[in-house]
Amino acid sequence: MKKFSVRIHGVNFLIREEPKSAASLMGFYINVLVEAAAVEQAESQAIELVRDSKIRSLVANSKQDPPRMLVDEIVELETWPEDCSRPLSGFVFYEDPDAEWRQAVV
Repeated sequence: MKKFSVRIHGVNFLIREEPKSAASLMGFYINVLVEAAAVEQAESQAIELVRDSKIRSLVANSKQDPPRMLVDEIVELETWPEDCSRPLSGFVFYEDPDAEWRQAVV
């Protein structure tokens, strides 16, 4: 099996940190480290790992306005990096109030 680092960009995530708190429109980046036979398999495994992570319980989007995950980059690695956790390296969130990306996909 080959080793891959997959950088995922999440957009349009309506995040509610506590059940009664106001939700905020957020985006995020995360690196996912997976073993796979091919790039396509690495991409699908990485998306599933993020989808099944703790972020699922924080999302408050309606079905009419779902969040999206995009694969920014996939790199095949010789060895696993020593300075980060696997398989998920940690979410880096940013506020996304303008949602400029919407104009590109509408």
